[in-house]
Amino acid sequence: MFAVFLLLFLLTAMLALVGIAGMRNNQRALDEFDASVLPEIARVLELAEKVAQLAAIAPSVADADSTSPLDNESAVLRTLLGEIRRLSVDSSQQTEVRLNAAVLLDGIDLELTHLLSLSNERRKLQALLRTQLNQLDQVGDMLFQQRQTVALHGASLQAIWATQIAAGLADQDAVLGSAEADAEALWASAVSRNEIQRLPVIATILRNLSDGPNGVFQIRRNLLRTERSITSVLQLTRSHADQLGARASNYVAELRRVATERRNSVHQTVKSSESGLTILGAIAVLTALVGALYGQKVLKQLQMMTRELTRLASGDTAHPIAATARPDEIGDLARAFQVFRATLFEKERLALGLETQGRLMQTIFQSMNDGLSVYDADGKLVVWNQKFAQLFPFLSDSLKSGLKFKEMHAALPEGAVWRAITGGTVARPATEPVRIAPSAELHLPNGQVLEFRSHPMPDGGWVTVCRDLTARLAVEAQLRQAQRMEVLGQLTGGVAHDFNNFLTAILGNLELLKPRLAASKEHAELAQRAFRAAESAAGLSRRLLAFARRQPLALEAVPVCDTLEQMRDLIEYSVGALIDVRLAAIDESLCVLADRGQLENGILNIALNSAAAMPRGGSLSISVELVAASAHIAPAGAAVVIRVADTGHGIPAGIREKIVEPFFTTKTPGQGTGLGLSIVDTFVRASNGSLRIESQDGQGATVEIWLPSCDAVSAHAESARPYSPQRWVLSVLLVEDDDIVRATAVAMLADLQVTVRAVASEAEALVSLETQGTVDLVISDIMLGSGGDGIVLFHKIAAKWPQQRVVLTSGLPMETHAERADWPPAHPFLQKPYSQKALLALLE
Repeated sequence: MFAVFLLLFLLTAMLALVGIAGMRNNQRALDEFDASVLPEIARVLELAEKVAQLAAIAPSVADADSTSPLDNESAVLRTLLGEIRRLSVDSSQQTEVRLNAAVLLDGIDLELTHLLSLSNERRKLQALLRTQLNQLDQVGDMLFQQRQTVALHGASLQAIWATQIAAGLADQDAVLGSAEADAEALWASAVSRNEIQRLPVIATILRNLSDGPNGVFQIRRNLLRTERSITSVLQLTRSHADQLGARASNYVAELRRVATERRNSVHQTVKSSESGLTILGAIAVLTALVGALYGQKVLKQLQMMTRELTRLASGDTAHPIAATARPDEIGDLARAFQVFRATLFEKERLALGLETQGRLMQTIFQSMNDGLSVYDADGKLVVWNQKFAQLFPFLSDSLKSGLKFKEMHAALPEGAVWRAITGGTVARPATEPVRIAPSAELHLPNGQVLEFRSHPMPDGGWVTVCRDLTARLAVEAQLRQAQRMEVLGQLTGGVAHDFNNFLTAILGNLELLKPRLAASKEHAELAQRAFRAAESAAGLSRRLLAFARRQPLALEAVPVCDTLEQMRDLIEYSVGALIDVRLAAIDESLCVLADRGQLENGILNIALNSAAAMPRGGSLSISVELVAASAHIAPAGAAVVIRVADTGHGIPAGIREKIVEPFFTTKTPGQGTGLGLSIVDTFVRASNGSLRIESQDGQGATVEIWLPSCDAVSAHAESARPYSPQRWVLSVLLVEDDDIVRATAVAMLADLQVTVRAVASEAEALVSLETQGTVDLVISDIMLGSGGDGIVLFHKIAAKWPQQRVVLTSGLPMETHAERADWPPAHPFLQKPYSQKALLALLE
């Protein structure tokens, strides 16, 4: 038995040896298959990983805003693309057929080339746009420096500048198109209001920035188009990358499936061999066979785990570890390796996420439009962005990590002022608290205003955001000035009608009194003085309306000598007995081209200001000089200088630049409006002249009015025209709602031998024409109050009595009424207050 057992044992051992040799051959074949398949799987996975990296870096290339980062990212992209092509070439023919990578890689190559081109184009467009915006900032400074002239003569140009600023920041084509349309309309307004000739430098810069291929609108439109193209190319690149990655994943899955099937086939063959050997050896060595089978089973589990761990070490984390459910030591080992696999996978995912987040945060940090700086709990600078360094050019040499906040504060230029909006402590180190206002403004000597907003961090220190407010504050100041001017225009226009009605009655009655008081020289002088004062008041009304842009100047040839002689008594009475008024000898041939009423009121206004500067008396000297050639008038040429000098306390240096600003006054509340010199300056500029003021504190002041000189012959001929009313028979229908004005006008017309029918309303006028017949002329006020409307009356008369002549009159200028849609164009208009001479000219 022992020999048989031994023989059987030997036979079984031989069979076992043969079986083991066969199994080893099968295992070798399986290992060779794994050696050929697994590297191909790794190569395909590496190719998919490179494609994913290429798709992830492409947006960084598109977002690069300088040449250096763009070149670096481009080099990385080209390197990745080269590695992908190498992996594609090294792959087997079957892999190339399945992935078809060459076509997709060619497409990605073309898209990356296009993307680099678009990125370069966008960077150039952004540089051009920054240049244009810098020029707009310079124009904003010019508008701020010339804010007085801009407020008066450049409202449309200022609006064009604001529109171009908005266009430079527009992110939609519709918004950009609307801004461009607004700019075109504003250009038309600027041309119609003659702003381009008044502010030629600003207008030229704004026109260059608006028109042409390098204009703000075109550059911004090209930039938006380029960004859309970049987005499309990025989407196409990612689509190709995702398509190649999907093909790679599918192919890897197929390779794994084939490997699994081959492995299962080999395992099945091995198991069949093992079964045959078991049957043959069971007879002899059942115990040994059972031990061998058990040992073989354990060996297979260990080999499977070894292969899976090998794949895990090579980076393949897609397959789970087998045998984790076993309750023995092998199961414990499998579960331990499963924990190791999960930890490795989580670590890789976190690393990839941190890298992506870091790149995103760095891009956001450097592309912010505001300056950003971070400080630790000790007040030391930790990190800052590029915009922060640009806002602090005086710190460019000393700006470094670890710079203390106190050192930065000490480096500010002399004259810089902090203005805290809200207070508080944002950082409290253990040694010394650093107090920073969460919201503050820094006013630099060059006029720049920076806003700082600080926010504390949980672990100490703070974050500060810095923003340039200079341009916005300038625009807000100009807007407030424009609103004040609009209020002034509404105020003057609202009272002008009633004020001119009063002046019509005053001037008309004084004019009627002149021949009746001719016998008494003293009474005639009093009436003449009152008449001149009323005429000055009428001129003041016209001047206020002109200042508020509601009435044009009536330019005429004004003889300076006659004007000042006629005003001498009025000036002496106005300044008071304590002031000695001296009028120097004046050449009678001197003449200026201006509005006579506004000129008289301007001289009187300057005289009153001089009197206010001499409360205890003094000397007021008025002289006139002819300058053959001067650049103080437009166009340059001969000018007449009317010089008013006083011996008062002078003008302090701090307010000399402000005295011509609207509403600025040094008088106590209730004693002055601050409009006197502002209105004079507006009138002089509108007359193509200039107002010059020279003064020394405590040494008096000299105010000069420079106006264009003109031929005096026409002025003297006009002033010398005799007033000789003729006698004829005319019939006039007067429509006037004001009782005093109506009575005065009736008396003035009756004095001209005119038959007058006077009514107070539109309805009464129509009834008079119906019942008493038509007249030679209808004179109707436009604003009849509750009695109707003069323009409506004109249209009703024209419809029923086409041949009836009608003249409209109003205390407001014709330009105000001409804005109405029913205004009759090219129609006669009589401006209140009117004189008997004006009525005579109308009747003629």
